[in-house]
Amino acid sequence: MLKITLRLGLAALGLIGALHSAVQAQGPFDPVISVNRAAITAYELEQRERFLEILQRSSGMAQRARDTLIEDRLKMAAADRAGINLSDAQVVEAMEEFAANANLDLDQLLETLAQNGVDEQTYRDFIKAGVTWREVIRARFAARSAPSEAEIDRALASAGAQGGVKVLLTEIVLPAGSAEELDSARQTAERLGRITSAADFSEQARRLSVAQSRVNGGRLEWANLSDLPDGLRPIISGLRPGQITTPLEVTNAIVLFQLRDVAETTAQSPEISAIEYARVSGPADAVTSATRMADTCDDFYGAVKADPSLTFTIHSESPDQIPQALSLRLMGLDKNEFDNMPTAEGEQAEIVMLCARVYAALEDVSRGQVANNLRSARITSLADGFLAELRASADIVYH
Repeated sequence: MLKITLRLGLAALGLIGALHSAVQAQGPFDPVISVNRAAITAYELEQRERFLEILQRSSGMAQRARDTLIEDRLKMAAADRAGINLSDAQVVEAMEEFAANANLDLDQLLETLAQNGVDEQTYRDFIKAGVTWREVIRARFAARSAPSEAEIDRALASAGAQGGVKVLLTEIVLPAGSAEELDSARQTAERLGRITSAADFSEQARRLSVAQSRVNGGRLEWANLSDLPDGLRPIISGLRPGQITTPLEVTNAIVLFQLRDVAETTAQSPEISAIEYARVSGPADAVTSATRMADTCDDFYGAVKADPSLTFTIHSESPDQIPQALSLRLMGLDKNEFDNMPTAEGEQAEIVMLCARVYAALEDVSRGQVANNLRSARITSLADGFLAELRASADIVYH
């Protein structure tokens, strides 16, 4: 009896060993996961992992590969139930669009994937599942995703409270009307660029700058970053407090700015759509006399009428139409303030006065965009919830 029992035990152990070997020898196209009886093979899993590692430029994507393949099975099943099936042409178009986002054509992307051991079918399946799911969500939730006018109003109010950025600058404007002045200004600007102290830079502004701000040591008031000239904005954005711009050569002058401080504003700054300004030029004494008589742009009409030697014009231009030298002068001005424009002739003078900045209404500019953002966010939320429901009710088996 003992011998029989022993033989049976050995036989059972042999059977278990054989089963274990069979599992270990599982082929690449054998199922490793089933999602509502739809199989995911070992090969698909390995391919998806490689593909994600290329996309994310990171290793360790095994769990992410499993999760995305499971979700793809759920998405495609939902599409089948909804009667949604993309044509081959639609899939290829989506594949080309995805490649274009990486600045590649489709053949180049497929070649790159192949070099990294990823088959074209793996890429096709990934794209097809994503685009098909988008159509499922659109068909299922489009009618529920449109925001109401009240929701758009609340979003606009919230966006306005998000704020922007304002900067505190000190400026030095060096005269460079003649070749000799330009050469001297370049040498001076190089020396000024090595200053590390805000106090020292401000002292040099008092001594050397020809801008009206020199009386304040070149210190300007807080300015919205969005109000700065387009060419200056990225330069200032790249500075840390205490740093100085490289010398900016403009007509008849060289300009340097030092960033003193940066702060967030409590309200979003609208974009400037137009700048209205006045220019008065003529003999230096006559221009100086006119500025004493004028508190606003309109006041110059009387001053110029009394002195024919003066030239007076009022302009209204978008920021991108205004020359850089003039933009830099207008930047530091408030309404009805003026500043000197550097000139090539010492006996002639020119001043510029800011009449008004015209701002684009935030609501008019962004209402459609806000509506689209709300719609997109709502669809994303509904899609995530729907996918979570599908996964919660799915029969997922790991082999």
